[in-house]
Amino acid sequence: MTRVLLVTGLPGAGRTTVAAATAVAAARAGRRTLLLAADGTRDVDTVLDVPVGADPFDVLPGLTVQRVAVRAEFEREFLLVQGQLGAALGVVGVEPLDPEEITVPPGAGDVLALRVLARAVDARRYELIVVDLPAAERAVPALAVPEGLARYVDRLLPVERQAARALRPVLAAVAGVPMPDDWVYDTARRVAAELEVLRALVAAPTTTVRLVVRPGTVALAAARRAASALALYGHRIEDVIVNGVGAADSPDPAVRARAEVARETVDALCALFPRVPLAQVPTLAAEPLGASELADVAAHFGPVGPGGAADDDGHTIERDGERLLLLLPLPGTDRDDLDLLRRGDELVITIGPHRRLIRLPSALRRCLIEGAGLRDGVLRVRFVPDPSVWMRTPR
Repeated sequence: MTRVLLVTGLPGAGRTTVAAATAVAAARAGRRTLLLAADGTRDVDTVLDVPVGADPFDVLPGLTVQRVAVRAEFEREFLLVQGQLGAALGVVGVEPLDPEEITVPPGAGDVLALRVLARAVDARRYELIVVDLPAAERAVPALAVPEGLARYVDRLLPVERQAARALRPVLAAVAGVPMPDDWVYDTARRVAAELEVLRALVAAPTTTVRLVVRPGTVALAAARRAASALALYGHRIEDVIVNGVGAADSPDPAVRARAEVARETVDALCALFPRVPLAQVPTLAAEPLGASELADVAAHFGPVGPGGAADDDGHTIERDGERLLLLLPLPGTDRDDLDLLRRGDELVITIGPHRRLIRLPSALRRCLIEGAGLRDGVLRVRFVPDPSVWMRTPR
């Protein structure tokens, strides 16, 4: 299976440089690698010192680079849906849009990048795909879109209603129930299938995140928020790269002061990610450009590993006497930003602007929530058996 590394982090932390350096090092180590520029900028052109377009381009042996053509991707999808809606639009007197009238809404490009990634994975041409994502505040919501949209599609046109498609004439004639046209079912089936592919790709154990940060108090606070959001959606962090660490033995007092800030940042990140490798890239005299200089940058952090084991949305269940504990690691989460409630068979977890609905395992569905707490970066939700659905053993 193709290994996927998603590179994100904080604005200005050098994500594109780290992504390109990772791809160059992997290709030089003999892994057939694709560097997918998905951040919507042309920074990868500058970093690699080569022009990069929407078509895959071999920049050196074993390394292919491609930029996501956001506008072309969006136009293709929009025109496809518009074509399916053609008859309906004509009935209500709406003229279809020409390609030159189509504008890409904010955020659409980040989601479309996942579709390009899925096609690259499906092609099975590469052992490793390194994705240069935008900053975490944009990347995390985009990665959550496939799971969220799949829920909406299922709510609007669930499997049961699609199964009733064959009974449409009977239902319409006997019960007077209006049924959608065939294109609605076909579109729903296609969208659901594509969303499932994207969701499985993002959640796969072979897909991990490389988080890039810079030293500093503000950057550390942003890293905590990014770690919390990534953990909420079950993304596995491969490692953390601290970029721009000054020399502690420099004769310049200002450089030594920055080195001390970096040391404090590194210590805090080690406490935040106790089981995640952390690498430091020193402050360089000049910005690294081209494959040779990028390979030197990559020497400061380790190669991309094989990936982790699947872990069921990141949570585990433990037994404590008659209680069951659901444990969800949420490093960096502020207690004041956390909100928790149960909705039927789902647990709704909200952290700041991020929300996720986690379907409870069958055992927990038959339990009541007794309480919850956040301690040492782990959310613990206590469940007790619901006497109305559990049979108790006579004493």
